[in-house]
Amino acid sequence: MQRAVPAAPVATPESQSRPKMKQQPAAEKAKLPTTLVAALLCAFSVTQALAAIASKGGQREYPYKVVASTLLSECFKIVCSAFFLIRELSTLNAIDRKRALQCTAASVATAAVPGVAYQVLNNLNFVTLYYVDAPTFQILGNLKIVATGLAGQVLLSRKLSRGKWLALTLLTIGAAVSQLTSTSDHLFEGAFFGYASAFVCVFLSATMGVFTEAFMKGNKASIHFQNVQLYVFGILANLCALIYRNEIGPASSTSLFHGFNGWACVVVVANGSCGLAVSFLLRYADSIAKTYATALSIPATSLASYICFGSPIGAANVLGSGVMVISLVYYYAGAQLFEGESC
Repeated sequence: MQRAVPAAPVATPESQSRPKMKQQPAAEKAKLPTTLVAALLCAFSVTQALAAIASKGGQREYPYKVVASTLLSECFKIVCSAFFLIRELSTLNAIDRKRALQCTAASVATAAVPGVAYQVLNNLNFVTLYYVDAPTFQILGNLKIVATGLAGQVLLSRKLSRGKWLALTLLTIGAAVSQLTSTSDHLFEGAFFGYASAFVCVFLSATMGVFTEAFMKGNKASIHFQNVQLYVFGILANLCALIYRNEIGPASSTSLFHGFNGWACVVVVANGSCGLAVSFLLRYADSIAKTYATALSIPATSLASYICFGSPIGAANVLGSGVMVISLVYYYAGAQLFEGESC
């Protein structure tokens, strides 16, 4: 007795027209929990802020060259990345080693973009502060939270649900409110050119964050090798800035490390550690996670300043911090309440 063979499904016009689902590639597994790295980024940001205050020694201005501090942070990052890269390569076979060092002319050119763009951004920040006051500048800077979502949608086709857009809006409002102080009575009284420059800073910062994320996820090269490429151009950009400002070379009246103190060294290490943490989050999480970690460092810094320096914490800071925490919980745990079509 022959076993009946099941008949093949009959192809219908509907089934023939239905597109085949592409299997999504498995996400690259991180060696550290992204939540831990985000918490470390927040902690490093707080440390950098407190050390920067302490490095002034009670003075209004920094006693050292700020660009030199940034240059040393880039050197710190590239040394750490080179060390981790060498250690990783020693454990790989020839095929995996070639993959880890994957490099093309396009990837090198892409790595050069953030280094140049962030130097332009730093100079634009000074231009903005010339036309608007510092509290206005800080509050307008929070718009980069929503701008990061928009940049991700344009550059990475990353659609966010209405609930997640609402969470990002809450984060923006909370961050702005937390930065209101008793000296914020004369906000938004600057010149139009200052506001235009501020908006350029906002969208350039957000775009570069997402652009760097695209670079980090664009190939399977080692994250440490990608970091080395980024930091090489970061070093070159900072050197060009120092030369342009006559802070290095024959035209400089002081040495590169003039005015550096112990707290300035802490700033260098903390700033470099922030950069390494940001690269990790952009590779294994996304720019939104980096944005949350950075934004939440604002209330954390206020709390640490209160503990270390006795700086007062106002009602606006407490209210804004509460809104930011609600936004964090809502984005990662409660946004599905409003899940629907992406915006």
